[in-house]
Amino acid sequence: MLTNQQEWLQLQQSYDQMEKHALWLRLLCLTLWLWLVQSESTVVLQAGLIGFCWLNEALWKAQQDRAGARLLALEAALREEQDIACQWQSCWLAQRPGIAGLIGDYVKAGLKPTVAVSYLILGGASLYRYLF
Repeated sequence: MLTNQQEWLQLQQSYDQMEKHALWLRLLCLTLWLWLVQSESTVVLQAGLIGFCWLNEALWKAQQDRAGARLLALEAALREEQDIACQWQSCWLAQRPGIAGLIGDYVKAGLKPTVAVSYLILGGASLYRYLF
């Protein structure tokens, strides 16, 4: 059972770090966007930055979702006193969706309100500045 606990602790720390990195990515995007606005760059460049950051956060959050699913599996194994440690990659590979499924996972992660709101606000602000 100790190996399940060790994997859970390591994975939980990684999960928390992913959240911190996502927040840093948003902050970086906001900072770069403000710089682009200040330097009066084109709306296309601003949209490119927003899209690039949004895509990266979607990829990051999809990986975090996979880590969250593994954490739940480890917690269930701990309750049932099963040893499933050190099998994350083989379990994921057995359940890995095809290309369409992976893209769907990334789209779902990118459309979560906690992810999308920041980028929609920046996009709306860029569009507003462009139109008015």
